[in-house]
Amino acid sequence: TVLLHLDRTWVAAHMGNSMILLASLVLLAVFAGQHAVVNAESAAPNVITRVRTTERTRLATRILLAATLAFTFAAMLTGSAVVGAQADLACTAWPQCSDTGILPVDTGGWINFGHRLAVGLSDVLMLALTVVVWRFYRQERRLRVAAHLLALLYVSQVFLGAFTIWLGAPEALKGAHLGLAAATWAALVVLAALLWTPGYSGESGFDLTDDITAPRKLPKTRTGGQSLVPPTVRLYFGLIKPRVIPLLLVPTVTAMLMAAVQHPADRPLLSLILFTVLGGTLATGGAHAINQYLDRDIDARMRRTKGRAIVTGRISPQGALRFGVVLTLLAFMQIWLTVNPVAALLALAGNLFYVFVYTIWLKRTSTQNIVIGGAAGAVPPLVGWAAVTGGLDIPALLFFAIIFFWTPAHFWALSLVRQEDYRAANIPMLPVVRGANYTRASILRYAVLLLLVSLLPFATGSLGWLYLGAALSLGVVFVARAVQLAREASTARAWGLFKFSNIYLALLYVAMVADRVIALGWNGIL
Repeated sequence: TVLLHLDRTWVAAHMGNSMILLASLVLLAVFAGQHAVVNAESAAPNVITRVRTTERTRLATRILLAATLAFTFAAMLTGSAVVGAQADLACTAWPQCSDTGILPVDTGGWINFGHRLAVGLSDVLMLALTVVVWRFYRQERRLRVAAHLLALLYVSQVFLGAFTIWLGAPEALKGAHLGLAAATWAALVVLAALLWTPGYSGESGFDLTDDITAPRKLPKTRTGGQSLVPPTVRLYFGLIKPRVIPLLLVPTVTAMLMAAVQHPADRPLLSLILFTVLGGTLATGGAHAINQYLDRDIDARMRRTKGRAIVTGRISPQGALRFGVVLTLLAFMQIWLTVNPVAALLALAGNLFYVFVYTIWLKRTSTQNIVIGGAAGAVPPLVGWAAVTGGLDIPALLFFAIIFFWTPAHFWALSLVRQEDYRAANIPMLPVVRGANYTRASILRYAVLLLLVSLLPFATGSLGWLYLGAALSLGVVFVARAVQLAREASTARAWGLFKFSNIYLALLYVAMVADRVIALGWNGIL
């Protein structure tokens, strides 16, 4: 194709062949990983098959699987046709072809738009396949992991494709788009292999989770090879508290988008966001690992945390500490080199404050542990703002203040639910020291303060009317829920307020971004 300068048909054929090669390698890896299980099945006379799914369900799943594979393969071929025809920007908008019309008007536009239609159909089929796995194969952990990975990859691929168009199809993004497409295809092949393997698909073949000689109600055990990720990696990954990290990265990215509106960066914003998010993930993960090392004694006394890897001995305390320190240092160096020194120093300061001020000092000694210690969780928007501007301004400090005043109400609601745990661990959380009634009154006071503080970005001109409406609406609901909690001393009310507090913060940041996007358009940001 290269030497003979062949046309786009051969470019597509080359792409298709490479994807078949990739699929072959993936299948080889999957079946090699199941070799031990197959051998165990052939030597296990005392096991029987438990049929998890009906024949009709298995047949429908395989038909859906075949269609998904076929249309995804076709979508990749259309993508190579776009490259071969040099039609990357034949459609300059997304999801429509152009700002003036939904459909294209020339051949290049139809090649580009046809690729989008093919991808859209394959995405629908992938979503349907993922839902089927979650619904009918819920007992198979490996299948569910593969389905989750596939869903994450194809959603990421769609957004990356959109950003490629919005940013004018830079070479780096085009390469990343192709790489992510290959990863999505590989994940789909893995899921297909597992669905077609006896034992995973619920059809003929031994199921090692059922022993005919064992009582039905004994806990089931899994054989080796049931996980796609090595146990040690999973344990260390758990140290960084991956579910918490997005709550800290969302305000970081929001602050960056806001800063880019007022102070356009002198480098591509998307790459700056990616480097900042990577550094933020490393820094937060390092702080969490060190926190678990320092709190291992009290974690052992709390029902919620007694299963953590350090407490149970699956990870040594020294190993966790080294892991946390290395992540923190890597984060500092990476942000310093790829973003700027101010953002790196702020990220390091947030980690040090979280470890030394909150974890070592306040958490075990003061009912104000959450109030003062909450400043560590409010650092991410400062890092995001400094990443774009190289400094701090009033809007960044206001974003810091919103998280700072949000934190007490958020965590005190959780502490009402978990107060027995805190009492057992001798941690002076507010409900343990001052009582539940005082805590509920304090939550209400901070909810009112949060409502007032959330209006300051509008009062200072940093944000507009759309944000004001969202802040007022969300803040009033927050206060109303706090009033209900103060009047009704129930665990359900406390838990409901805690969950709403997460939704509140996420929607508030969405409103911030939407306000600026509507006011200035995407060109003002990207």
